[in-house]
Amino acid sequence: MTDAFVILTLAENDYLYGTGTITIRVRQMHSGELISYHDETWYEIHGVQLGPTGRELGERTVLVRAARLR
Repeated sequence: MTDAFVILTLAENDYLYGTGTITIRVRQMHSGELISYHDETWYEIHGVQLGPTGRELGERTVLVRAARLR
């Protein structure tokens, strides 16, 4: 049996604390802990950032715009 992960590709304006587009394999999303910032709702997501070839670049925590996840 293999684990299923969600992979998100996020534009710079869809996440906080980084520059450029990123791809992240989500390991955990804190859906019960909404964060309000600049009059918008954000979720904290933990995962592994992936490079253009799918290679793991390292652990990453980002705040993702809730509207992007709908």
